[in-house]
Amino acid sequence: MQNAELNTLDTKQYRTACGGTINIPQQTQHHLNAHPNVVEHLHAAIGKIHLPVVRKKIEEEIDTGRPIGRSGVVKTAPIQIGDQALFSLRANRKLPSRVANIGEFGEETSRIVVVARPNLVENQYDLITAWIGTLARKEPWDGSIAERREFQECLRFWSSTALVYDPTVMGPVFESSWKDILTQGKSRFL
Repeated sequence: MQNAELNTLDTKQYRTACGGTINIPQQTQHHLNAHPNVVEHLHAAIGKIHLPVVRKKIEEEIDTGRPIGRSGVVKTAPIQIGDQALFSLRANRKLPSRVANIGEFGEETSRIVVVARPNLVENQYDLITAWIGTLARKEPWDGSIAERREFQECLRFWSSTALVYDPTVMGPVFESSWKDILTQGKSRFL
């Protein structure tokens, strides 16, 4: 089946490999501004997805088969929750993200991640987010983290991983700690 992009008012729709649809609502389109260059690859990536038989959230890492850009994250030396590190506020985010030193860049990759949840309409999903690179954990301040165990896994991941700093979608870099950021966000897991 040929992959097609449909536009319905402010919602874009892309066909999946199995004939389903993944909608990109206006709010998600706005959210994707913090992920440069991902939008131009969504059409091809979503066209490779097979929606699950049992309707559930999907977190797919798709190999496009060709280089599409650089990963937006890099591995770092591990830090503790109270250690100072670099942070920056990304576009359309309420709290800062950990960032790598200015000038660091991610590895060339052919992968894109697509995260979507079932829509009320059968065989349709709504895109939550997407990015160039590999699967990553939620940021420790993410309000959708439900359990302490998940919070600890996310904090551990982002204590040894950082986003590549991109001044086109991020504010100024500043020093802080995960403890201070999580306190600012009123994390229920501190």
